[in-house]
Amino acid sequence: MRYYGMTDKGISRAQNQDCFRIVREDDNVLAVVADGIGGHQAGDVASRLACDTLVKSFRKNYDHNPDFWFATSLDRVNRIVYELAGKEPKYRGMGTTMVAAVIDKDNTVSLLNVGDSRAYILDNENHLIQLTEDHSLINELIKRDGMTMEKAMEIGAHVITRAIGIWPAIEGDIYTVEEDFKCLMLCSDGLHNYVEPEKIIQILNDKDLTGRSKCEKLVAMANEAGGYDNITVVLMEK
Repeated sequence: MRYYGMTDKGISRAQNQDCFRIVREDDNVLAVVADGIGGHQAGDVASRLACDTLVKSFRKNYDHNPDFWFATSLDRVNRIVYELAGKEPKYRGMGTTMVAAVIDKDNTVSLLNVGDSRAYILDNENHLIQLTEDHSLINELIKRDGMTMEKAMEIGAHVITRAIGIWPAIEGDIYTVEEDFKCLMLCSDGLHNYVEPEKIIQILNDKDLTGRSKCEKLVAMANEAGGYDNITVVLMEK
């Protein structure tokens, strides 16, 4: 597989609190996207600390058992972010979403998700399929209370129900990707909230674009839609 990533602060934000990493270790690959929350520099610190802690664990401890590794690594990442937030008043309340993929040397793909950053695949029939489920108030209002998307957005826009570093312990969604795909995409909500799926499909399926160019096009589309948030995208193409 080929791997590409890009992050941009957008038009409206003063700083970029998103972070991504792509690392290879012994023919295994980790890709991670994190979207920080918290005032001042706190969100930036949380997302970078979470990404770098996960990368360190991957390089030292990955054992080809992605479910167990994700679970134990998430505990460590959450504890480190939470403890720093408790020690430093300027970081109080900071946290971050995280979506991560591990591609094992046998091409098995496993995912971890906390929050509302997402993983998608473009399948062989050119359908864009969302693999992760948002941990957000919007999603809960729709599932639990049967609200329409429009009504739920009025009440719960930008409210996430799980995040790394906010509570002493956190549970993430961990699973294996069973579907075949042409491209796996990880992204923050600065992309998926503002660029329509049809436009994403068009870019991901454009054979005249390099992976880097696809990332640039997707970021540009989010900025053309207003650039209201930080934008991060990671692509893994077969």
